[in-house]
Amino acid sequence: MSKIFLGIVALLGISLLSTINNPLKENNIVQLAIQTVRIQADLPEEAEIRLVEKRESPLPDFYMVKLLVIGEEKEIPIVVYVDRSAEKVFLGDLIIRGENITLKETDDSRLSKIGSRSLETGETSLSY
Repeated sequence: MSKIFLGIVALLGISLLSTINNPLKENNIVQLAIQTVRIQADLPEEAEIRLVEKRESPLPDFYMVKLLVIGEEKEIPIVVYVDRSAEKVFLGDLIIRGENITLKETDDSRLSKIGSRSLETGETSLSY
């Protein structure tokens, strides 16, 4: 009887551990988003990129990672989509039923786009 009880407790413990988010993987998701922005915008390592928010995305099995690129005179919001396994990254506009979800998430009326050596929004750019 005690072996059955211990077996049930062990199974419950394993199922509980498997449902808890792995903090290392969560950190990998944010770090992958930051590194993708840094590489695609050709930003130096000392350029400051802050995590604003990470949450479930409208894209199945992806997180929406909202970042803020800090420049000398302004801050530019960027949205990156990273899959749960931290292997796939989508950087660009996510459009669902004609609505630009990425633009809505940046809370910015100007469309953010990543160019070489600078982050551009509208008529201004953030260079490093």
